[in-house]
Amino acid sequence: MQSGEDAMLSPTTPANTPMPRPGPAGPQPHELRNRTKAAKLRAKAAKARMKASRMKERAHSLNEKAGQWEQRANQLDGAFTPSPHSTESG
Repeated sequence: MQSGEDAMLSPTTPANTPMPRPGPAGPQPHELRNRTKAAKLRAKAAKARMKASRMKERAHSLNEKAGQWEQRANQLDGAFTPSPHSTESG
């Protein structure tokens, strides 16, 4: 049978094998939270910029359409409204 000290050693780590040293300390939890928040804010900003760009393009096309409708309305008014010279008696 094994003594108490031998039972505590696991078979995978013999007593003469050095234990691995811990690596460099990782970022602190509050730093990770800050990085996560920063990444979320950057993604939100990028999304907002894309939306603003789409809205700007949409506004431009809507302004063009409105101009065309106004022009067509003016043409229709000119076609159906009698000219002011013909209705006035002078």
